[in-house]
Amino acid sequence: MHIRAFERRGARKAWPVYLANLFFSLSYALILYINSSFLGKFFSPKDVSLLFVFAALGNIVFFFIAPLLLRSIGNTRTLVFFLLLQYAGLAGLIVSTSSFAIAASFFLYGSTAMMVFYSLDIFIEGISSDARTGEIRGITLTLDNLSVAIAPLLISVLAFDGQFKLAYFASSLLILPVIFIAFFCLKKFGPGHEKSHSIGLPFLEWWKRAEPRRATIARFVLELFYAVMVIFVPLYLSISIGFSWPVIGVIFSFMLLPFVLFELPAGELADHWCGEREIMTLGFFIIGLSLLSMPFLGTSAPVWAIVLFISRVGAAFVEVTSEVHFFRHAHKDDTGLISIFRLTRPTAIAAGALVGGTLLSRYSFSALFFCLALVVLLGMHESARLKDRL
Repeated sequence: MHIRAFERRGARKAWPVYLANLFFSLSYALILYINSSFLGKFFSPKDVSLLFVFAALGNIVFFFIAPLLLRSIGNTRTLVFFLLLQYAGLAGLIVSTSSFAIAASFFLYGSTAMMVFYSLDIFIEGISSDARTGEIRGITLTLDNLSVAIAPLLISVLAFDGQFKLAYFASSLLILPVIFIAFFCLKKFGPGHEKSHSIGLPFLEWWKRAEPRRATIARFVLELFYAVMVIFVPLYLSISIGFSWPVIGVIFSFMLLPFVLFELPAGELADHWCGEREIMTLGFFIIGLSLLSMPFLGTSAPVWAIVLFISRVGAAFVEVTSEVHFFRHAHKDDTGLISIFRLTRPTAIAAGALVGGTLLSRYSFSALFFCLALVVLLGMHESARLKDRL
């Protein structure tokens, strides 16, 4: 009885965080797939890759100082701080015309985006119970990915004639409700448990705790896949194949549907039926096969849409099960471990941009797809070693 009452109170407390996730995810997703094309108007492809690398490195630095911020000002103020930096970066991208100002604004934006998700993670973990981790994480990811699936359709309308600044303006507007929620709905969370956390990232503890470590490595492989797809595939489809942005927008919206359709059921399956290991391993297998087929797809938009859709079925399985497995073995006081887990995205962006740019300077996109398929084998190796229950 007491447990059920606690979970009902947790559900009521969760809605502001769910809503904040929804708005911020839509803001983030709205420009996710056009960043490389927008930057390409000012910089060479090699320089675009370097901008992604530097922004990711900036994000990594913020992750290292995040425990200090949490201890000093609490999670609510930390969230507001990074939201304001996000808004400033977007404003710079909207109004700037010089290459230097565009680069500086993108660095500010790109180096703080993951910190907002990290802060929201801590709020969600504070109201989660281990028995409902799959359900809660599944709901969060489904709401996030609903935004991600809608965003490309909006882009096909906003990014007409290859002009992207209207999309950046819409993205900045969507941050305003998140700032409002943080100020007026998340104050009750206050600077609480996070003030007791140590400064610095506990890599030694992370390494000793096998299950969080394996989930983190698997997640890094997934984030590397995302990074390459986000940075280079839009360029490939628009420049090499010649698809227009309205066509790419429809392809990407269809591609992203698996995140909306399958993540919540997969999370519940992981809670009650087969565990994370089997679902995650299957997901990596699907991603690998999809990558191996991409060099042979030709110029058919429906074929690309179907294969990209299938690849995201696998990615959805890996995403939700890596979340579930990690947070089933981490707790609300483990902000250091959560930092390491969330470091996978900026680290993968830096690695993907650097390695992808290097490969494409010497070889074709086919080599990039094949190399990424080999990396997916590392993820399968880690997922096969998971232990499904505490």
